[in-house]
Amino acid sequence: MIKPLTDNKIVAKNHSAPATAIDKQLISGAFSNSAASYDSGAALQRKVGNLLLEKLDNGANILDLGTGPGYFTSALHDKCQQLSGIDIAPEMIEFAKNRNKHLPVTWMVGDAEMLPLEGKQLDAIFSSLMLQWVHQLPVAIEEAYRVLKPGGQFVFSTLLDGTLFELSQAWMQVDNKQHVNTFLSQETLENVLTNSSFVDVVVDVTPQVIYYDSVIALMRDLKAIGANKTAQKNAGLMGRGALKKLAHGYETFRTSQGLSATYQVAYCVLRKPL
Repeated sequence: MIKPLTDNKIVAKNHSAPATAIDKQLISGAFSNSAASYDSGAALQRKVGNLLLEKLDNGANILDLGTGPGYFTSALHDKCQQLSGIDIAPEMIEFAKNRNKHLPVTWMVGDAEMLPLEGKQLDAIFSSLMLQWVHQLPVAIEEAYRVLKPGGQFVFSTLLDGTLFELSQAWMQVDNKQHVNTFLSQETLENVLTNSSFVDVVVDVTPQVIYYDSVIALMRDLKAIGANKTAQKNAGLMGRGALKKLAHGYETFRTSQGLSATYQVAYCVLRKPL
């Protein structure tokens, strides 16, 4: 039985947030608003999550951290006796709950940097393409460590620097504003994990490429999943002239398969020592 925290005590270490910290309210709102449309633009998320599932051990109690619309709930349920799903976006939790109402899952709205769970109770944590949205990755990593049993496994995927470089370069033909989110470098990620309390850390970085017929199709997918809101919140509206320049700039990356959109994906497997 998963044990949620019974009070409001802060369990995460108290680190001050960096000046460029992601607005959590913005993230929660963006993904809540995208709950119903998320699946339509989530080809990458499905591909990455399925690869990550192969790295996850079976266990009595498993947590899906950043559960989103609950796409992987059924597959995760098959790997455990008790499954829990946590997401910072309330509408995502409601969508996942309705999608998987035939399954006995414990659903919670919660923050990866302050998990609403008692410690040392999970056998494994699965988290796919969510941790790039936290303020401070070291805090989220230590929170995962806290709630895992000794010997517990933490598998997660996250995006790294260089993701959507094609789109970034195409936008440079339009203006000098930030339209694409920035992510940690591989070196920074590896340093965070090496300095964490986990052992047996394995990081595998693999580019994943999705192809589109047009830049409009790419932008439609990004809008559907709500993942580019933080970068674009101050970018203003895009007029027809700007869209034409963007499309022209992106043509440099057209291949026989279409316009390439590259995501630098890190697959990480961590173990809590016995």
